[in-house]
Amino acid sequence: MSALRSNLFLLALGLSLLGTVMVYSATYREFGAHYLFVRAAHVALGVLAFLLASRVRYTLWRRLAPWLYLGTVAGLVLVFVPGVGVRAGGAWRWVDLGFFTLQPGELAKLAAVISLSCAAARLPAGAGLPARALGAVGVLFGLVLVEPDFGTSLVVLAGAAGVLWASEVRTRDLLLCGAAAGAALVAVMLLAPYRRERFVTFLDPWAAADGSGYQVVQGMLAISSGGLFGEGAGAGSRSAAVPELATDMIFALVGEELGLLGMAAVIVAFGLLGAWGVQVALAAPSALARCMAFGLTAVLCVQALLNMGAVMVVLPLAGITLPFVSYGGSSLLVSFAAVGVLYRISEDGERAREVRGGRRPPARRDSGRRYGRPRDPRAVRG
Repeated sequence: MSALRSNLFLLALGLSLLGTVMVYSATYREFGAHYLFVRAAHVALGVLAFLLASRVRYTLWRRLAPWLYLGTVAGLVLVFVPGVGVRAGGAWRWVDLGFFTLQPGELAKLAAVISLSCAAARLPAGAGLPARALGAVGVLFGLVLVEPDFGTSLVVLAGAAGVLWASEVRTRDLLLCGAAAGAALVAVMLLAPYRRERFVTFLDPWAAADGSGYQVVQGMLAISSGGLFGEGAGAGSRSAAVPELATDMIFALVGEELGLLGMAAVIVAFGLLGAWGVQVALAAPSALARCMAFGLTAVLCVQALLNMGAVMVVLPLAGITLPFVSYGGSSLLVSFAAVGVLYRISEDGERAREVRGGRRPPARRDSGRRYGRPRDPRAVRG
């Protein structure tokens, strides 16, 4: 497991270094080396966030969860305060801290997973849904949605779904909750005109190539110009016409400059991240650790899937970044922190097995003070 932990960090670091090259390639023509230095500072802060998160024993998050949740809600409210919140592209998503522009919606992913995990881990086998905790997640979802930031709100729900799947709630309740959430998401997408337009554009982007489909079409043209091996880092020219190239559409730049092989390498990297995250969750020493690991893995992988799927036009545009790769300090910090939590869960699980003579301990229900009884095998799904 020590090799697995090291691989998790090295994979995250490798993706972030690739992102540094891609961000520079996307911005140097207009801004020179400015964003290269900014991105390098973000990576350094991300590594620091990883180191801090990896030093926090996972059980301590039970005490930190209320403060993380309240701080996140406060940040999500502050984005609407004139003079404090920053509006860009028609959305209020950032808080100006002077030295750093914080995006509280990114923190909402961590807050949702950790808060819900603390509640779900205390449930006995076959229990119903934790209504109060789900309501708290619903508040985060709603505040992110009204910014508006539909993509991040989807990732918040994905993290919550990962937590519930790893918990011991009744399968029937889980399926009913999933169906209700899916219906609500469809309604939210279709009721907002710009989201409905995105979906229609997704069905036939070439029909609106000069309008709402411009971003998607230019991304496809950039990918097609890269071929199998790409044009080389910094040599891409077609992607210069792609809007939001350094953030939402950076995967198109990967396709143009590194080719289909580069895109495949990034997809495989996120596949490995997901597989290793699930492996950490399955070996977790308690229900709390298992729920947190599944939820954080779902956050990283679903966000990557939504971003890459939109660029390749297999999913509608969600307007979110590619974890570790896209430009964005808040996203990078939260992604590294999530990997740090996974690292510590794996480390604590290994220590627990060593204490028990090398035997894998059963994941046990969290009681708030000590670990509870073993997981009921009837609650295992899939």
